[in-house]
Amino acid sequence: MNKKLLFLLLLFTCAASAIYAQAPQQFNYQGALRNADGSAVANKSITLRLSILNGSENGASQYTETRRITTSSLGLYNVAIGSAGALTTTNNFSAVDWAAGLKYLKVEADLNNGTTFVSAGTSQLLSVPYALYAANSSGGAAGKSAYQIWLDAGNTGSVTDFLNSLKATGQTASGDLAGTYPQPSVVKIQGVAISSTAPTAGQVLRFNGTNWEAATPTGSGSVVAANTTTSQPDVISLTNGTGATLTNMGIALKPGAANTYLVTDENQQVKWQTADAAGFVSGKVSLVSFGVLENGTTKIPANDVAKVKVAVTGAKVGNTVFISNATDETEFSIITSWVSAPNEVSVRLANYQPVPVDITGRQYKVLLVQN
Repeated sequence: MNKKLLFLLLLFTCAASAIYAQAPQQFNYQGALRNADGSAVANKSITLRLSILNGSENGASQYTETRRITTSSLGLYNVAIGSAGALTTTNNFSAVDWAAGLKYLKVEADLNNGTTFVSAGTSQLLSVPYALYAANSSGGAAGKSAYQIWLDAGNTGSVTDFLNSLKATGQTASGDLAGTYPQPSVVKIQGVAISSTAPTAGQVLRFNGTNWEAATPTGSGSVVAANTTTSQPDVISLTNGTGATLTNMGIALKPGAANTYLVTDENQQVKWQTADAAGFVSGKVSLVSFGVLENGTTKIPANDVAKVKVAVTGAKVGNTVFISNATDETEFSIITSWVSAPNEVSVRLANYQPVPVDITGRQYKVLLVQN
């Protein structure tokens, strides 16, 4: 069931003229539907349940009908209660005894055109439809006009006064309304007072725990102000899903772990990451000592080349490798170096002397560049 129904503004109109014979068994009713945010329930087919209660707001129903109607662009609708076209009826409209006590109109609505109704308020019919009174009352006199019956009931005044009484003109409003009819003011919603402070553009009606008040919307679903450009180029402008800039917002970032960076990952989430996880280029220097050559000895033959493999933790095939001497080296040279396997770097050496050169204990620095 749609729970967005906030309130129903009741407008009751009756028109009376000289009644001499059978009175029409119906009267006009006009209402307006609003959503919880105050917007009109516009151009929507809904189902109404209208009940005439006897004696009080909780009195027994003397007549009930359901109707399917369509609201206007302003959420307005009109029905003739008692007329043809009702979906269902309970009891007979013509049997309502308008002369016996106060009468109340209870309005219920189902915005989904079903049979699960939400109360939209109960209001006293402040002026009895006198044509109906004349038709149904045992004290009514056939052939008398509604105006004459009104005078016979002890009222005084002109026809205009009589018509104004049907519209409740000058009578004091109650419930969620204040002032006098025909122009009362809505001062409460569901019995909760509305602040008298006038709203400004962009504000909404919000319950603050005590009263309804005009307030600027906040939260992830709110739109505040229009798109703006920050004056500082190194400041990120935060926006919500509509592209509107979020104002009056501070961001406190919890520090990340040592040697981590604040970056955006592949899921467009901003988080602290290590250089390796973020894909940054970083370097790692290792001090290595040459041992046995690939030929199984520790000596580079005279006027020849040889290859040696050294362990470098973290080396991955494809990483760039740079090797430099730890001390001055005059007996042989490094031709090239590369990552030949995980955690392994190969180095090719050249001896340009006429005698073999022993590499035992020679130390070098390996710079491993990682992506």
